[in-house]
Amino acid sequence: MTEENRSRRLSFDGKYIQASLVETVRDYDANGVVTNLSNEAMIVDGGVSAVVPPWKSTILRGGTIARAERVSIVDVPDATNLGGIMFDGWDWFGNRLAEFPRTTPLFISKHDVVGQVALNPWRFSNHPEPRDETVHYDIQLNLWWAPAKTDAVIHNTHSFLEIHTQIFGLGRIQIFHDQAGENLYREISTAPGDTHDPIVRVADTRHYTYPWHRGWTDEDCVWMAIELHPKTA
Repeated sequence: MTEENRSRRLSFDGKYIQASLVETVRDYDANGVVTNLSNEAMIVDGGVSAVVPPWKSTILRGGTIARAERVSIVDVPDATNLGGIMFDGWDWFGNRLAEFPRTTPLFISKHDVVGQVALNPWRFSNHPEPRDETVHYDIQLNLWWAPAKTDAVIHNTHSFLEIHTQIFGLGRIQIFHDQAGENLYREISTAPGDTHDPIVRVADTRHYTYPWHRGWTDEDCVWMAIELHPKTA
C-alpha cells in the first residue's frame, strides 16, 4: 500500500518562501497556493466539495485537500523585504544565459524534479485535432522573482511543455506577433492562485511551437514554472 501524505520540502523552500511537495494526498490541511501536479482531479473538502482540475491551482487558507495524487504548496508568509529572496540561494538569470539583458532584474530559484507523468501532449495543450499518443515526462519546478514593471524578455523557444502558477503579486503573460514586441495581440492576466492554460502548439512528441511571449510584472511577483521535459528512451 502506498504511504499517504508523503511530503518533503522543495528545493526553493527558504527564508522568504515556504514550499513543499505532498503525494498521495488524503485529508491534508494546506496553507498557500496549491497546484495540482497530476492528471487526476484534486478534491477540496468543505460544505460542498470542490474540484481543482489537473494542472490547475487554488489558494487554501487552512482548507483540507480530501484527495489528490501530487500537489505543491507554496506560500509567502510575510512579504516584508521579499526582494531579499535574491540572496537566499537564488541566481540572477543573466548568470545562466549570457545573452540575457544586463539590466533586467529577473531572479530564478533552484530547480526541483518532483516526479514523472504520462500524458497526451496534444490534449494537455488543448489542441483542436489531438493525436492519440502518450508521452512520458519529468515534472520540474522552479520559482521566479522580479520587481514591479519588469520585462522578463520576449522569447519563443522551449524544448518542453510549460505552464506557470502565480504565487505572489499581479502580472501578465503578453503574446506578440514579433520579437521586437511592437505587435501585442493577447494578454493573460496572472493573479495569485492562477495557473494559465498552455500557450504551446505541439508538432510532435518532442517539438513544440510557442508564440513570441514574455512575462510582465505589474507588481513585485513570484511565480512558479511547471516544466514537463520529455524523457529519453
